[in-house]
Parts: sequence; C-alpha cells; structure tokens
Amino acid sequence: MGSNNKGRRARHVIVIAGASGSGKTQLIRKMSQPPHDAFITSVLKQLDCDPDQRLKRSTVERMQRLMHPDNFKKRKTRKLKHCLLLHIDLTSINHRSNLKLLKQISKRTKHLSMITLYSPPNQWRERILDRLHTENEPSMRAALIALSASLSVRVSDALYHREYKKWSIELKSMNPQGSAMINAFEEKILSSIPPRSPAK
Repeated sequence: MGSNNKGRRARHVIVIAGASGSGKTQLIRKMSQPPHDAFITSVLKQLDCDPDQRLKRSTVERMQRLMHPDNFKKRKTRKLKHCLLLHIDLTSINHRSNLKLLKQISKRTKHLSMITLYSPPNQWRERILDRLHTENEPSMRAALIALSASLSVRVSDALYHREYKKWSIELKSMNPQGSAMINAFEEKILSSIPPRSPAK
C-alpha cells in the first residue's frame, strides 16, 4: 500500500480474529444481519460501537485495494465509509501475509476495534475433528494442532495457546481503540483466556 497519503482512509474497522473453527464466519454473519440479538449488542457496546450502524463484510485484500492511491477517486471507495468487518484466521497458512496487510490497514483506519474468538482447547478440538474431511475443512495448521492431542493433550493445548499468545502481542502493537475477547459458542464475553486446567 505504501506511505502515499492520497489513499483513502477507513472510517471504522472491526477485526474478528481466532483460530480456524472458532466461530468467526458465524459471528460475522450475525453482525452483518441486523437486528442484533442481546449478545451481539453487548459485544458492540463493549467496543464502544454504535449497534445501530451498518456493518459490512470485507477482506484484508479488498481493503488494501480500496485504500490504494490509484483508486482514490473511484466510487467503490465509498465502502470505506461503512463499518467494515474483517476476518483473520490465526491458524491459516496465509496468516503471516494477512497480518502484514492488516497492520498496513490499521495505520490508515480512523477507528480500529478487535474481537478475539477463543474457546477452551477441548471444545475447539472437538469442532476441528468434526470438520475434518468435510466441505468446511479446517486449516492444515489447526488440524495438526488438534490431532496432536492423540499423542499429548498437554502439547496440543500448548500449541493452541501459543497462537493466541502471538496474536495478543500483534494486537497490542496495532493499538486498537476497542478490544473484546469472546467465546462465540457459549456467547460469553471473556476478561482473559482462562487458566489451563491440568492435562495428561
């Protein structure tokens, strides 16, 4: 995207991040289809976001194109005036390149909010294993982390939590105006990642 200041700036971006199978797609669908239920409304209020505003889905690649100086005068850049929802898979093979794009976007966004989706490792592994060899197959990295529990639950848990530790560092470096951590399946807002229970 470069440092050219002629590119468009986004008004408000909400990043929905989590491991493969953490409920990102379902959450984005619910957030982009009002009226919102009590849980979605409470999450938006925690982020200090207007729950009545229009929320639209986008991707880091699409946003990068919209913000590029070459597209400054094009009508499609009006999409940047909406509150945009971005999907980030912490276990995707493309995570590193998507993270690089996200950092560039964060520098050209007036208001940046982050929602991190987390569920306990045993609950997450069950979802991942159920999705193997289906149309909704998880990322290769997520599958390997989940399958490693057959050798050691402790190792699998550690690998899973390592992805969230790395994301926590990256999240802080982008200095979002609002941040929330949730368990999308239980519809709970979390204050932090719960302490790990003893594992074999």
